[in-house]
Amino acid sequence: MNQSKEEQISLLIILATFKSLHEQIYNLKGSHSGIVKKKFNVLLATFKSYENVIDKEWLKENKNVVEQLNDAITDLIYMLRDGVANKPVKEKEG
Repeated sequence: MNQSKEEQISLLIILATFKSLHEQIYNLKGSHSGIVKKKFNVLLATFKSYENVIDKEWLKENKNVVEQLNDAITDLIYMLRDGVANKPVKEKEG
C-alpha cells in the first residue's frame, strides 16, 4: 500500500465517519417493521462486515487516531441532533 499522507488521512477520516454512521444506524435498530426492517438488517449486517474487514487492515496501526476522529464526528452528530431537537418548529406561512 503506497499512499500519500493525504490519502492516508482521507482514509482514516472515512473510516471514522463510517464507524460513526454505523453507530447511528445501530441506534435506529427496532424502529422499522416488515420489508423495511429486513432491508435495514441487511444494511446493518453489511456495515458490521465492512467495519470488521477494515478494522483488521487499518485499525492495528491507526487505532487511536480513528477512535479520536470517530469520537469527534459522533459528538458533532449528537450536538447537531440535539440542536435541531431543541429548535422551535416554524409554521408555514400562508
